[in-house]
Amino acid sequence: MQSMSAPQRFSTETKAQTCFRRLRTRTGLAFCLFTLCFCLRALAWGPHGEITQAALDALGPDDALLKHLGTNARKLVHYCWMGDYRRTPYERQGEFFYADDYLLFPGMERHLDHLVPEVKRTYEPYFRRALQALRTETPLNAARWIGSLLHFVEDTGSPPHSTEIRGDVHSKMENWVDAKLIHLPGYRPQLLGETEEKALAGFLRRMDGLIASSKERGDRCRPLVLADKRAEVEPIVLESALETSRVVADLLHTLGKLHPKPPYRNNSIRGTVFAEGRPLRATHGGPVRVLLLGTTHSTLADSDGRFVLAGLDEGDYKMSFLHFTLLPGITNVSTAREFDSLAWWPFFSTKVEPANLVRNPAFAANWLGKNLPDAWYPTKTAWEGDLIPLKQGARYTLRLNWQNKPGDGDVVLRFRPNTHPGLPVVDSAPFKPGTNEHAFTGSDKMKWAQILIRTTNAPTTLLKSVAITAEK
Repeated sequence: MQSMSAPQRFSTETKAQTCFRRLRTRTGLAFCLFTLCFCLRALAWGPHGEITQAALDALGPDDALLKHLGTNARKLVHYCWMGDYRRTPYERQGEFFYADDYLLFPGMERHLDHLVPEVKRTYEPYFRRALQALRTETPLNAARWIGSLLHFVEDTGSPPHSTEIRGDVHSKMENWVDAKLIHLPGYRPQLLGETEEKALAGFLRRMDGLIASSKERGDRCRPLVLADKRAEVEPIVLESALETSRVVADLLHTLGKLHPKPPYRNNSIRGTVFAEGRPLRATHGGPVRVLLLGTTHSTLADSDGRFVLAGLDEGDYKMSFLHFTLLPGITNVSTAREFDSLAWWPFFSTKVEPANLVRNPAFAANWLGKNLPDAWYPTKTAWEGDLIPLKQGARYTLRLNWQNKPGDGDVVLRFRPNTHPGLPVVDSAPFKPGTNEHAFTGSDKMKWAQILIRTTNAPTTLLKSVAITAEK
């Protein structure tokens, strides 16, 4: 069974826990939680957004990527944080989706450390997946995939990431910088290659250079941070931030040059997901995820349940859907002829289980890989489901459908006050075979629920399915 080699959101989790231990002696738990929420946002490579914005500014209004993404380009300053949302939902300005839908895919089935050397393993897979999204998905979906790629690129440019420094020195070094000074006046982005393969090779060389320059600056900063000489550290870290922004500008410019025009060409699969005779619109559980099994193609439908996957290899595909109200099934589809307008949306009807708040409750969707049910993440001791939003005062029931002869293991229901991984959690008592239901109520301390299937084997050795239902 696959395990996660690095802690969730590595650059913040252990430091957040340290922060919490220190804060416990102050003015009470409420103050601790408030301060910790602030710490969790501040402890990562602080200027992600400013680095991205400076790169976007350097592209100029006629850049091909900006024209293709349209208004979604400005969202890159937020999507570049995607890597730090792993295992949690992304919520901002009315958007709600699970970040892992843009972080995990066939060939990248688990989360990697954001420090050198392991972060180097992200460059090629996320480069190719972002380019694929530009060629086959809507601009909004493409922007999110690009954001995931940018996060690993920008984290690499952080001096402690390239120098492999952890702990308190790490967090100080990467945040001792005046982000307002990150601008690239007069910089002209460079094309990293005219073809996908040449561009990838150029990108990897560019990243090697970024690692070398940031490591040199990290080595210079380390004694200064230990001596608490922030004024001397800031201009050195700024140099790394500016070079990182140049790399991002080159990368974005190259991606824009490589994607085909027009984006919606032959061999498209598009449609609207219907459930019980109506379009399945996005809800508090997020939009519908569309999966082409046996491929790296996936996308999220829009708020009205509409989706498009364009520019596919001609042929037949098996498609599945992932949403907390759906029972994942398989639909046979085929690429269609080119359409003059996106106004034509065939519908795909699917079975619905409206009360269940668990995505992939019967572990039937396995797009990510064999024995890797989507929306369930394997750790060393358990399969962890998605975080499920709860409403304060609402009553819910956990329902466990055990195998006739279940294997070893049990189920735990974990509650969180919010999605930050460093905050304390509350676990239920273990549920063992024979316990089929458990009722609970959402509250301030129980705003999010998560199911942990504690077994070292496949979850289907223990359960046929699992559900969390809300009382009407």
